[in-house]
Amino acid sequence: MSIVAATTYLINHLISLCFGYIFIPLWIITSIVSYSKIFLTLHHHQTQVQDHSIQQGQPSRAIPLNISGYRKAVSSVLWAQLALVACYLPFATVSVGLTNNYISSSDFLALGFAVTLVYFNSSLNPFLYCWKISEVRQAVKDTIREALYCLSN
Repeated sequence: MSIVAATTYLINHLISLCFGYIFIPLWIITSIVSYSKIFLTLHHHQTQVQDHSIQQGQPSRAIPLNISGYRKAVSSVLWAQLALVACYLPFATVSVGLTNNYISSSDFLALGFAVTLVYFNSSLNPFLYCWKISEVRQAVKDTIREALYCLSN
């Protein structure tokens, strides 16, 4: 879709703008609905497993690892998506606000800040993954230890 948007920008930038105004909000809404449905399904499944355990007279035990693992994975992706929306929303707002060809100094400053946030999103994602995914965090720690060990020898 990015290739289509870039190509339409080369042909006519107004088509590209319309493309962005229509499809980006649609994708964000679709993602929010999808993640909400995933969380609700996981919660429903978790409740069914617990109810089944109680009906069988088995002691209440922890939720199977796969459900908690799925929930954790979905949560990690959701954090990354929230960061994406938080970083791109100012750019979208400023872009919609710039309707004429003349850009004042305050508009230029706001646009510069918004573009900086868009670029910042790429730098933010690795930190989010390290924070939310323990396997990634451990791999980063191991890599840093190896690098420090190599430097010290």
